[in-house]
Amino acid sequence: MGEHAIVVGSSLAGLCAARVLSDFYDRVTLYERDELPDGPADRTAVPQGKHVHLLMARGAAEFERLFPGLLDDMVAAGVPKLENRPDCIHFGAAGHVLGTNTTLKREFTAYVPSRPHLEWQIRQRAVAIPNVELVPGRVAELLYDVESERVTGVLLDVGDESTPVPADLVVDATGRGTRLPVWLEQWGFGRPTEDTVDVGIDYATQRVRIPVDALQEKVVVAGATHDQPVGLGMLLYEDGLWSATTYGTGKVPPPQNFTEICDAADALLPPHLSAALRAGEPVGDMAFHKYPASRWRRYDLMERFPAGVIPFGDAVVSFNPTYGQGMTMTSIQAGNLQTVLKSGDPDLAGALSRATKKTTWPVWTMNAIGDVALHNATAEDAPWWYLTVGNLFEQFLGAAETDPDLAEWFLRRFSLLDSLYMIPDAKTLGRTVRHNMGLLAVEKFGKARTFVRTRRSRSSRRDRDPVPSR
Repeated sequence: MGEHAIVVGSSLAGLCAARVLSDFYDRVTLYERDELPDGPADRTAVPQGKHVHLLMARGAAEFERLFPGLLDDMVAAGVPKLENRPDCIHFGAAGHVLGTNTTLKREFTAYVPSRPHLEWQIRQRAVAIPNVELVPGRVAELLYDVESERVTGVLLDVGDESTPVPADLVVDATGRGTRLPVWLEQWGFGRPTEDTVDVGIDYATQRVRIPVDALQEKVVVAGATHDQPVGLGMLLYEDGLWSATTYGTGKVPPPQNFTEICDAADALLPPHLSAALRAGEPVGDMAFHKYPASRWRRYDLMERFPAGVIPFGDAVVSFNPTYGQGMTMTSIQAGNLQTVLKSGDPDLAGALSRATKKTTWPVWTMNAIGDVALHNATAEDAPWWYLTVGNLFEQFLGAAETDPDLAEWFLRRFSLLDSLYMIPDAKTLGRTVRHNMGLLAVEKFGKARTFVRTRRSRSSRRDRDPVPSR
């Protein structure tokens, strides 16, 4: 398809883009301004990497498809693998704990790598591809040809000079701080409109050493609710340490020290989980991070767009990280890019934007509904039905507490398996209604029986002489 492709940024999105492009271009060059570690380690350019990250089951499958052997190598390096083990997962969503059985009806395998470890594993594989080169360097701007309305390469900062590097395609994988909208405006295309949800997330994370046999669970999630705006996630990672991340929604501050994290765990988790955390040994300093808003840059709605450049990863859409779906959505975008390149569509940017919209919309919308209805977030021009759907879905989660089939359905959909749409079919919805109506009937019938027994007891006491001896 072309001779040279450039990817700006070598985080997960950039590495996945380079992997896909290597099948279609003679050379692929990754430019990274950050100094990269030799092994799995936190990076300055990825401050969110210190906090809990979930690799969804769908994401694990997508990354394995791009990088065969990845999952086995992660397990060999100590990454926990939970194969059909719901007993190792404590999952609370909007105040409801999923009531899965000890085994699931359908195969479900989860992997629990830390963000630095997953990125390192993928980086090792990406740079091992013969026609992919990772080059330290800062891209100052993109080269743009006015006559052809095409990006023709990048301009590198090299000391006091700038060096042009030509390319047939440039991929902007610079993340949420992308400057592409500014450049588009300078070139006369205008900026993309943006959908935003002001989530006001504030993170606090402490790494903790907990005795190996203290907990059966390896993944612990207790999501925030409208009335309880603090949530918590605990994951056991490959180094044998737990990461305990607490967060506040709607600009509520998170715990500021380990004791306050333990206090939050006491309020959110079953006693055996909170007790294990409190008995643990804190390792290192706490890490803090703010995530003010989820943002979707709507490149799919632009009437004109230059050739020779595509935005990718968080440069297009960044999801509320408390749902843990960001890395998986990046892997799905990589699949979209692969499909579009295989199709040979000459409008590469347009085709990719349309494909990304198709996979982004259902996940973005359900997240926005949860944020607005349950997490005290605000969104400009949010549809009126967000609150209605949010309330209905909370009823579903209530039923999933005691119905294992509904709990398994939610676990799979939340992990982005089966479908990206978190919409129950008629059979599942009917099961939810029947389940909740049954619980309501039991509750009312139980109260009625209690009321009758209480009245009879009181009546017999009234008829009885309070002083039998007289």
